[in-house]
This record gives sequence, structure tokens and C-alpha cells, in this order.
Amino acid sequence: MASLRTLLLAGITAVTLALPIVPAQPVSAQTKVASIGAVRVIGEREIGRRIAEMVQQRNGGRPVEIHFHGMSNEIEVPASATSAFQVDAFSFDQRSGRFYATVSSSAATETLKLSGRAQAVEAIPVLKSRIATGQVINRNDVEWLQVPAHRYGAGYIDRIEELVGQTPRRALAAGLPIRSSDIGRPEAITKNGLVTMVAQVPGMTITTTGRAMEAGSIGDVIQVMNLQSKRTIQATVTGMNLVQVVTAPSIIASN
Repeated sequence: MASLRTLLLAGITAVTLALPIVPAQPVSAQTKVASIGAVRVIGEREIGRRIAEMVQQRNGGRPVEIHFHGMSNEIEVPASATSAFQVDAFSFDQRSGRFYATVSSSAATETLKLSGRAQAVEAIPVLKSRIATGQVINRNDVEWLQVPAHRYGAGYIDRIEELVGQTPRRALAAGLPIRSSDIGRPEAITKNGLVTMVAQVPGMTITTTGRAMEAGSIGDVIQVMNLQSKRTIQATVTGMNLVQVVTAPSIIASN
């Protein structure tokens, strides 16, 4: 005769086999959201702006760029929350640029501890789009780029006035720091081009045609050959294809 334990186990097995098998139902995305609750993320960018403002208050107002250490430097709060986050504790070492902060929100359950480095930055003028050789740069071609302070020193353009009215010596790409040697004044006279030579003498102005022996921008002194006398003289570029004679004015009228 079977034991009582054996009979009980057999009964459980029979009951188990008799129960209908119900397939598992996947949890829908809506159910998951409903169980967790919609959230809004206060990210590094928003927190970084606040930290940057606090650093600027301690470094004389100089603009800075914030670099966080580690990952997940953000806070999740309910989407319906209207309260902003606050910085509960903050310390900053001006010499090294390192900072430490504790950030929280009344709508969040956790406090966020942050650390990182504040890098001083400055704005320099760069081109919005590629500019080819010979094109004159105007103010609408220029925008400002923030770069680490003192990274681009002597030899680089740091004032918009140094760019406007100039032309690239070679094609320049957009958004890159520009060296002083990359630009120059637009050529008003091309090499071997015909120019009008002007000389002032007492009581009259003498003009004749010459050929530029070299290219020049306004204000440059270049060599120009008088096509009548075939003599080469110095002249100052005063306009497009126009020069003012520097040496003896009578030379341009001689045959």
C-alpha cells in the first residue's frame, strides 16, 4: 500500500497537470511608464551653467567652461515638478580650477555630488563659412568662438577689426582660429597690370599710363614702369589700378 506522502505528491501532480497553462503577458510600455512615472532629466548642460555662474562670481567675472568628472551628472525629477534644482554646497580652487558641489531638488529623493574643473575661456573671431583667396572679409562673415584662454596667443587674430576688410592669402575654413599671416590687405593692383600714374607738380596734375612691376595693396609702395619713357619708378598705391608717383614727378612726363 502506498504511503500517505506518496499519495499526497501524486495528488499535487495531478492537480498541477490539470490546471490550464496561461501564457505570460508582456508588460506594455504604457504600463511600465505608469508604474515608474514620467520623469524630467536635469542634465549636465543645465547644471553646468549654474556652476559656471558660481565660478564667475569668484574669479572676477571671467567666462569659464565647465568639465565634469565621471558620468551621470544629472538629476531625475517627476515631469510634473515645477521646482528647480539648488546647489547646497560649493567649493572652488581658483588656482587649479577644480570645484566640488552638492546639488539637489525638492522633487528628487537623491542628492547629487559633483566634481570637475572650470577652464577659463575667451572669445576669438572666426569665419562662419569658407572664404577663398581674393574674397574680402566683411563683418557678416565673422562669428565668435570660445576657446581656452591663452591657448592662441601672439600671431593669432583676436579682434574682429583685424579681419574685416582683409582677404585670405590662402583659402580659409570656417570655425578655425586665424593667424595674422593667413590674411592681408586686398590687392588693388596686380603684377603686370596697367595702372594710372598720377604726379602733382606746382600748378598742375600729370597723369600717364604705366605697368605695375609687382602687385600691391592700398598704401604699398611698388615699382611701376612708365610706358612712355620705359623708366621704372616708385609709386604709392592709392586706389584700384591707381598710383601716386613717389620719385621726381617730371619723370612720368619724360619721353
